[in-house]
Amino acid sequence: MAASHRVNLTNYAPLTGIFEVQPLKDEILRKASEILQQNHDNYHIYIHNLGLHNHILHHILALVALGGTEPQLELAYNLNTDSQKSTRPPDPRRVLDFAQPANFRKYLGKGDYYDDYFAFFQDQISRHGLAVTVNEFLFKGHDRAEDMFQRFFSGFLHSPIHLGYAIEFDQPLIAAEALAMTAVHDNSFGLVLTEIERYASRSSSNETLITLQRKMHENHQLRGAMDYKYGVKQVRDGFLAHTKDTFMELIGSWKVQSHELEEKTAECLNSTLYWTALAQRPEKQIRFDFFLMHSITAGSLWPAFNSVSWISERAKCRLLEWKGRADLMLYCQVGLPAQQPEELLTYRPQYPSGWSEVFKRACDYKDDGHLAKFIRGIATAYQISKPFVSKSHFSLKTEEQFLQIAHMVIDSAEKFNLESADRETEMICVKYGYPRIMSPEIQRVTARWPRHVGFEEAWFHVPARKSNMPRL
Repeated sequence: MAASHRVNLTNYAPLTGIFEVQPLKDEILRKASEILQQNHDNYHIYIHNLGLHNHILHHILALVALGGTEPQLELAYNLNTDSQKSTRPPDPRRVLDFAQPANFRKYLGKGDYYDDYFAFFQDQISRHGLAVTVNEFLFKGHDRAEDMFQRFFSGFLHSPIHLGYAIEFDQPLIAAEALAMTAVHDNSFGLVLTEIERYASRSSSNETLITLQRKMHENHQLRGAMDYKYGVKQVRDGFLAHTKDTFMELIGSWKVQSHELEEKTAECLNSTLYWTALAQRPEKQIRFDFFLMHSITAGSLWPAFNSVSWISERAKCRLLEWKGRADLMLYCQVGLPAQQPEELLTYRPQYPSGWSEVFKRACDYKDDGHLAKFIRGIATAYQISKPFVSKSHFSLKTEEQFLQIAHMVIDSAEKFNLESADRETEMICVKYGYPRIMSPEIQRVTARWPRHVGFEEAWFHVPARKSNMPRL
């Protein structure tokens, strides 16, 4: 195991079942270690006080997995440093005080104390090891662990992504970052998942995710409860305020038993990729919802949790249950979008190719890492779905379908940069205002991935679709 005070990927051995291009070169792992250490030493986990996350680590490790080169890693890092918030030295007294549960709880949900929580978790891992520390603060079942478990699923699943990378690359320092990030998330999303769990315990209903997604899309009560103006508070102000029982009972119908863990992990990623990729508007250019995309990037790291023996079977099942329910909540939050399955048949890639060329384009693409993570998530979904595609609830079945979606994603992002980025970014800034305080690259992220695509209003900045003819 690597030391808890340094990032060192050079002893990495792939054991987690997550997709990557092999073999990973030693010089790439050294370069990535150097960059991630710089990122850790210099920058906060949030980029500013609005609570948006620093994605440098996610971006760099996604590029490593997709076969990125040293210049690509360097460029990705340099592109994103200008928007980062500086770290600060931890308060030694406060870090010591966190050993008392009451003091630990005192600053939860407050981003200003990330550095203190990181120092605390780094010390805990140094003393007790990664496995003991993660179990104690996430899976133990006492009040402190339950509070952290709720926060683990807030922040649009960034904590599972971060901890998944820590487990995949066996990096205690990254695990300490993940736990500290969890501590400064709010717990509102997780509180809803806790209540859904109570509903589920009183019900014998057990449905597949794709069945539940379709039932929710077709449910008139749910559709009547939502409103575009609720934005990220859609769950609270829409569904919980107006149709709570229906909302809770449907989402609570996703359940996981230990003997089906592998299949359900694949089902979760297959289903979320299906409803995310095909949530399109035929009259608009292909785009992908920002929030739904996180279901894919987080889900692609779930095999890492399943791969380690130090997480109990019970905890693994609960983790996956909450993940699937969180995915359904995000689907509701973005407006229960309809799917357009004909895209799998009719879409014509701009540059038809196999996976390797798609990976190269993803590594070349200049953004904050969402694209590379998304592409890796699609490749992982294909890999882990293969044993189960004969089952009816696996909507995506063939390699051609997964590759088609990968082309849709990379084509859409490149088209945005080439044709409409400046105009769309200006439209976003005019309508919402708050992107103006962010760096130009973060403004582009806001425009590149629309939010709440189930509502027509969310597509206001996206250009009309032209005939989908490939370039010659």
